[in-house]
Amino acid sequence: ALAAIGGTVAVDAAAQEVVQALPNPASQQLTEALQRLSRNPESLPALVDAGRASLELNDIDAAAGFFGRARAVSPTDSRVLSGLAVVSLRQADPLAAIDLFEQADLAGAPADGQAADRGLAFDLIGDNANAQRMYAIALAQNDSPETVRRLALSYAIAGDLEASEATLLPLLQRRDLSAYRTRAFVLAIHGKADEAVSIAETLLPATLARRMAPYLRYMPRLTRAQQAAAANLGSFPEASQIGRDDPR
Repeated sequence: ALAAIGGTVAVDAAAQEVVQALPNPASQQLTEALQRLSRNPESLPALVDAGRASLELNDIDAAAGFFGRARAVSPTDSRVLSGLAVVSLRQADPLAAIDLFEQADLAGAPADGQAADRGLAFDLIGDNANAQRMYAIALAQNDSPETVRRLALSYAIAGDLEASEATLLPLLQRRDLSAYRTRAFVLAIHGKADEAVSIAETLLPATLARRMAPYLRYMPRLTRAQQAAAANLGSFPEASQIGRDDPR
């Protein structure tokens, strides 16, 4: 199976040389929102749209700026609070994100809004049970591969390797390359470092695989919250902080 994935990577890379990438729709959405803001700098809908588009474009600083301006216009708007919660999550502050999501709920945000992001926030504080509950809500609405991968990791971190593998299997059967990366972390979390490193060596350039191997080998030493940050965000703790959580 690993050899087959190696072949898939080569085919995909060749195909990408001749296929022009489509523009991200969020770029156009941001342009339109900025045009509206040029006419009315305090337009709440335009600020929210600009913030959401910036998140889609992974420009977290810009998103924080737009949602911050929106909060100044309407401090209790549920869309603004939800946007700020996602910004906090992307800034690796899950505690602030959870608090903002709760404020958004009180302000009338849909109970299932941003369920996948809420799930990740819970995983990042080591609360896997609530994380899995939120992922289930998200998947009931949208069978997103990213959410499936997050759920598989959450099961693995919680110690349920069987559920993790069953969750991930459909993506692996479809040759989802990101699912193989997730499987490497799942195996590493459960102390199967050699198998995890083998997957990394098959999927990644040699230099990158060598750099990643030591991190995979010390995954069992991390706390649940640290494992979630490493596997989902690529954020590893400093050596002195391995196995130590933020007191909060």
